[in-house]
Amino acid sequence: MRIVKQILVSLLVVSFLVGGYFFYHSSYWKGEKNALEIVSPDAIFVFETQEPVLAWNQLVSQPIWNRLTELPSVNNAENQLVSLDSLVGRSGNLDRSLKGNQFVVSLHAVGKDEFDFLFTISFKNRSDQDFISSLEKNLPDLSQITKRNYSQIPVYELQNVNLERNLTYAKIGNIIVASYTSFLVEEAIRLHQNSSEPNFKSSNKVLFEELPSSKGLGVFRLTSSGLSKMATVVSRKEDLNLIKQFATNGLSGNFELNFSEGKISLRGATFFQKGQKIDFTKGNRGVKEVSNFIPNRTSVLFRYNLQNAAQLSAFINEDFQPKSTVSGEIEKNLIQKDFLKRLTGDLTFMIFETPVNQEEDRIILIQTSDLDSQLSLLKNFNAGVGNEEFPSDLLDIYQGKEIFVVATEDFPAHLFDGKFRGFSETYITGFNGMLVFANSVKSLRVFLDDIAADNTWGKSLQQKRIASTLNNASGFDFVVNVPRIWSSLENVSSPNWKVFLQKYAPQLKSLDILSIGVLENEDLHKTDIDFSYSLRPIKSVSGVVLTENKVVRFRDNLIYGPKSIQNFNDRSSEFVVQDENNLVHLLTGEGEIVFSQALDGVITSDIFQIDFYKNGKLQLLFATQKMIYIIDRLGGVLPGYPLEIPGRNITHLNLVDYDNNKDYRLFVGTDQAELYLINKNGDALDGWNPQVISSNLVVKPAHHRIAGAGDMMLALNEQGDLYFFNRRGEKVLDSPIKIGGSVRSDYIIIQRGSASSSRLVTVTEDGEVVNVNFKGEMGYRNQLMRPDRESQFYLIKDQKEDRFVFVVHEFNKISIMNAEYEELFSYNILSEELEFQFFSFGSDKNIFVVIDPTQQFTYLFSLNGELLNTLPISTKNQIEVKYSSSQNEYRIYAISENEFVEYRLPI
Repeated sequence: MRIVKQILVSLLVVSFLVGGYFFYHSSYWKGEKNALEIVSPDAIFVFETQEPVLAWNQLVSQPIWNRLTELPSVNNAENQLVSLDSLVGRSGNLDRSLKGNQFVVSLHAVGKDEFDFLFTISFKNRSDQDFISSLEKNLPDLSQITKRNYSQIPVYELQNVNLERNLTYAKIGNIIVASYTSFLVEEAIRLHQNSSEPNFKSSNKVLFEELPSSKGLGVFRLTSSGLSKMATVVSRKEDLNLIKQFATNGLSGNFELNFSEGKISLRGATFFQKGQKIDFTKGNRGVKEVSNFIPNRTSVLFRYNLQNAAQLSAFINEDFQPKSTVSGEIEKNLIQKDFLKRLTGDLTFMIFETPVNQEEDRIILIQTSDLDSQLSLLKNFNAGVGNEEFPSDLLDIYQGKEIFVVATEDFPAHLFDGKFRGFSETYITGFNGMLVFANSVKSLRVFLDDIAADNTWGKSLQQKRIASTLNNASGFDFVVNVPRIWSSLENVSSPNWKVFLQKYAPQLKSLDILSIGVLENEDLHKTDIDFSYSLRPIKSVSGVVLTENKVVRFRDNLIYGPKSIQNFNDRSSEFVVQDENNLVHLLTGEGEIVFSQALDGVITSDIFQIDFYKNGKLQLLFATQKMIYIIDRLGGVLPGYPLEIPGRNITHLNLVDYDNNKDYRLFVGTDQAELYLINKNGDALDGWNPQVISSNLVVKPAHHRIAGAGDMMLALNEQGDLYFFNRRGEKVLDSPIKIGGSVRSDYIIIQRGSASSSRLVTVTEDGEVVNVNFKGEMGYRNQLMRPDRESQFYLIKDQKEDRFVFVVHEFNKISIMNAEYEELFSYNILSEELEFQFFSFGSDKNIFVVIDPTQQFTYLFSLNGELLNTLPISTKNQIEVKYSSSQNEYRIYAISENEFVEYRLPI
């Protein structure tokens, strides 16, 4: 007994030592975490690699790359990687920093029609510190990094004038996570802090059981739910049965990236929901034979080359709801009479190239062992389901083939477990040992004509490439001829994507064939995905112009707006407008009215969004001449609102949130040259009850936090007096500072890291550019050219308030100059009153807006003076402009009379 105890104790000690050794050397002990554990499970795809620079270098060396870089998003990605390489010192430093560490790129939906990437890098052995240090030490000029906390994790934002958006990044343990969409980084932090919440790795365990880490150049990890989400976002149709079927099938797969001549390939394995196994054992029919029956007009092909028809029953569309009466008739008149048993398992489904706005032509070829018996069963079935209006025997004869019809909707789908929908009626003939199903007489005749003319993949030299995508070893093939499906893609695409497809059709069509093949390989569903490309010369696209895309009509004329806000649920853009009866309306981006609410007067301020209750739900804040309103998502006015300043008219309103903690202050200017600062409950704060200044404001008062100076409350009035206050309402810096003349223009703050180098810039009514730093010192003055005494001068800043231009308005001409007083362009226009706006989305994506309220015309210019809209937009109000990087187009929103109008302008 003692010996047994000694053995047990020895085993326990050894087990403890071995376990301790592996625990010490595990990622848990080192604090290392898998990057995919902080990626959301709803990612459209993820790409994982330990050789990111090598994978990138091989990609850019492919012949197709130059063609793809004509797409702005691809070109931007290349420029950003080159910039990143320079930041870490070139000479291969980027490769050495990333090599061997887990690098993950994931794509996510970030709005109703937008996508963005999340980048995650899991570093080993604290090498992340050197990487971050290299980046922060080598920031480009005109860059700065700001810091904030999210769930006690420091979050940083890199700002640079050449970036369309700020880059947000954070360090979470051993992982660096970054994105140009900040909430993706915040979501990663939440997933890190809540291990019980599903992430991409935990939601797709089978992918990591089969392949725990990436290999080769890298691995794409794909799921049908993610890819179907992408298709749903791009499509304008909400009810897409094929997409729903794809999503509910629960497919996933690991695919290793490879390159070969004329192809970008993904090689890997596919897994089905809940470990389901589907038999893809191939049949005996060869590729050459079947390709002789695929017309050249085919745009999409599904081919099942299985040993028997029983294997087809494993592919079930759970989204399809069969009619019990039809299923009963099929069971009695076909299945019980061995219809399915006579099928060989060779089945080909084709969708033909379709002209715009026409029904798709669909053909199914079904090989059978006894064609005549099968045709007789189908004719008898047609009579049995009561389709008296169609004769059960002969309907037509074409090229010597008898054609009849089964007038049961979705007959092929009822017969084959929900597959092959889209047949309102099914036209049937027999041909070369195959049943031929078509969704119209026309499509069946077209098919027979093409076969007779040898206009098929197997007999056409120009289709040799696409025929070669069919794999003799595959049990299933899926092939898309991209140029032939293009019009259908445009037809089903949402308006936001349609213009993009038009604009970059030549570049995108270069990737002209997509093919997928699945075959049995021991215990895996081996899958090959190929993107074949052709580099034929292309012609540039012309004729895509500013087009009216959406119109929403109201009963009464609109007088205010549109002002853009963000939906707090899905982050889509929404718009606030007001009509002449003082009803304020909130519109979704799709043009649906969310609410309409009566106000006491016309809105005189901007629209601000606040989280009044600190619960993540946003309300609208704005002011009329008499009242301050806060309205919730349903159009209800919050308790205690609207607020009034008795005996005063409100001229300006601004929102102040000192520490971004939602302890809001409302900064108010009145027609009595007064400044009020009140809390969100309407209580006036000490020192601000009110502050009186020398004349009325020219722009809204504002809070600015300046390095070296702290919190500054600024007010610039029409008389040209610039006031600086602290938060307690005390004047500082010997204010007011006399600008030197009356002012009717805005100002801009240029921060340079200290109170003395940071400055405020504005221009007087006489055209003198004035510079004041945040020690209250007057900097340089510069007189702009003044063609005549009536010339007007403006400083116009962009929507992000970080770029600006000067405008000189003469009687019949405007001149636009950059910050260095260099003329960008001029334009002859005869009007005494003009308004201007400036929108910037990067160094090369700018729109300057000229509004003529007298004629109610609005003109759009690039900064090189190109007039972007040949016909002016009909409006006298300011417009909203947004830029879609995914489609490289501007989205322009305006009101005209009683209409809210959306335009699309491809770049």
